[in-house]
Amino acid sequence: MKPDELRDLNVIGAFALALSDDFRGAMQELAEGNESACAALIVIGQESGLSVDRLSKILGLSQPGTVRLVDRLAADHLVERKSGADRRSVALRLTEAGKRQVKSLLIGRRHALSEVLRALDPGERQVLAAIADKVLRGLGHSEVECDRRCRLCDGDTCPDETCPMAAA
Repeated sequence: MKPDELRDLNVIGAFALALSDDFRGAMQELAEGNESACAALIVIGQESGLSVDRLSKILGLSQPGTVRLVDRLAADHLVERKSGADRRSVALRLTEAGKRQVKSLLIGRRHALSEVLRALDPGERQVLAAIADKVLRGLGHSEVECDRRCRLCDGDTCPDETCPMAAA
């Protein structure tokens, strides 16, 4: 590789890490240090009625770890369990308090991302979004990988027909 290409990779790598670190820090602050709880609430809000097993796969947690997480969220009155499609499964839904918490998390997420990208003017942000969209569409994804990558997304602002992960 040419020196300019190596530098480009360095800059892109540093940008990705900075974005990830700042974003993760903001989410942990909003979720009182528990990024998994934050992601679980957002995912349950995106897919009301999903099972603990599916949540476990999306979050990349063990089944027992996911059950403990759901237990904590239920104890905090953010999530409720309902009977699933069959008697053995449990469907997870947000409570009203959980919905308010998700709304707060998504506002915080939007603020954190805006802060990271504040040096860009609106046109530059559109160009960056178009490049990110193209990169995401070009990656190979399983359904679980798509859901995992969107676990902190605001599903209402990115309908399936425009979502690069749904298109993949």
